[in-house]
Amino acid sequence: MVGAETRKGVVLVLMPVGRDAATVAGLIERTGLRAVICHTVRDVVDHLERIVDVVLVAEEALYGSNANDLKDWVDCQPQWSDQPFIVLTNHNEGPKFAAFRRELVLRLRNVNFLERPLQTITLQATVISAERARSRQYETRAYLEAQRGVAVELERLVAERTAELEQANTKLREEIAGRERAQAALLQAQKIEALGQLVGGVAHDFNNLLMAVIGNLDLLSKKLGEDARLHRLLDGAMEGARRGATLTQRLLAFARKQELKAQATDVRSLVENMIGLIDRSVGPMVRIELRAEDKMPVVDVDPNQLEMALLNLAVNARDAMITGGVLTIELSEQIVEVYDQLGVQPGRYVVLSVQDTGEGMDTETLARAVEPFFSTKGVGKGTGLGLSMVFGLAQQSGGALRLESAPSSGTTARLWLPVATETTLPSGRTPNLETKASGRARILFVDDDLLIAGSTVDLLEDLGHQVIEAHSAIEALRLLESGLAADLLITDHAMPGMTGIELAREVRRQYPRLPILLATGFAELEGSELVDVARLAKPYTQAQLATEIAHLLPHGRNGF
Repeated sequence: MVGAETRKGVVLVLMPVGRDAATVAGLIERTGLRAVICHTVRDVVDHLERIVDVVLVAEEALYGSNANDLKDWVDCQPQWSDQPFIVLTNHNEGPKFAAFRRELVLRLRNVNFLERPLQTITLQATVISAERARSRQYETRAYLEAQRGVAVELERLVAERTAELEQANTKLREEIAGRERAQAALLQAQKIEALGQLVGGVAHDFNNLLMAVIGNLDLLSKKLGEDARLHRLLDGAMEGARRGATLTQRLLAFARKQELKAQATDVRSLVENMIGLIDRSVGPMVRIELRAEDKMPVVDVDPNQLEMALLNLAVNARDAMITGGVLTIELSEQIVEVYDQLGVQPGRYVVLSVQDTGEGMDTETLARAVEPFFSTKGVGKGTGLGLSMVFGLAQQSGGALRLESAPSSGTTARLWLPVATETTLPSGRTPNLETKASGRARILFVDDDLLIAGSTVDLLEDLGHQVIEAHSAIEALRLLESGLAADLLITDHAMPGMTGIELAREVRRQYPRLPILLATGFAELEGSELVDVARLAKPYTQAQLATEIAHLLPHGRNGF
């Protein structure tokens, strides 16, 4: 026999036929539980409104619609409750009874079936097990009620801390907003940097192609007769090549790899001298206003590139003012003491601002404004390189470009230029585009690109020089080591294995008297500060090539 529990649980017994109810109640009482005999389903429901552990019911008491009241009560149980039912079945079998029992499970949910005749131990064990499960439900109810009290206290504490937390959250939101702005600026800078690397590589390859085109057109121009039509065709091709060269210069400006001749520049004088050109460029529908402080320090910048940048900004402003407007050019001095998240380093700057009263830009357009080839002007109305060129000039000069704009509110472009630390102009010769006679020379020419090599060799031979070709730096060094007596070394920079700079450094170490000319489309070369060599920017014409050779070999052959 199962031992009695200390807790006096209640078991409802509904067995309407004969003395079965009294017999079963006696067996239950022997377990230490209290049995309550009910006569109808309604009696069971009424008792369920009080504390009940188990309902034990004969199957026949639930036939017909008798189970509906129980189902309604089960459906209304609180969330913590899952009232256990023990149904005593008989030997009736068949589809009808199987379906009835499945329906009971759906209606009463927590149901155990015991088939009569019963063994005493089976009945008692099943009832005790159900009572224990119900006891745990009552414990859950007590816990939930206690938690409700805790929740009330917690709500009071939360209410007391709400003001403090709200204040802390406000400060946190401000910090998050600042961090998001910084991250957005960083992502934009990384995006522009990646674009710059891509654009720089494309511009370099394009320069090589233009080098072959311009070189061959140069030679072809000397082979034509007096046919005016052929000369027009050649001039058209050469003009297209020159425009392509201008395009690559703008791409290199964005990539911060253009050739800059920075010098101390009076920006106010430069702007005042350009007002006439800007006025003609923007047309009569745009009024120009110039605002500048009386005394402006000089800045360290390439004046020619700055003029081009200012003209690009003015033309962009004109295009944004379809029906006319006001173009304001302003100069001011600014001091930055702490690093700016938008890229301005601490120091003194002259800020050149160009402001229009045009259509303005939305946030999405503003974010892409300096990307190369991005334009809102429509097909055929611009290359989309104006702002990217200005951006590249600012970055390469140690400054920054900032754009501020909103729809219908115009656009302001601010070009931050660092104040020059020295007021003397940099030394350097003035380029002479006239071809100087340097005599016949033996030239070692190095380039891994066969197309460029063939074109340049033809140019050099047409000038009367003897050319020895090498298609790698290693091959060039072997030729020199084998006794080649060259008067001049002309080399490309971007070559696999050993670059042109590395070749120049090695040649300068072994043959210090051998002049070297580095031909490249890049302005910023890794390691270039370690070796002083003459440079010729790609693409170049035969006249420019001859001029550089004349500077390096003013008296013909030098030897080494």
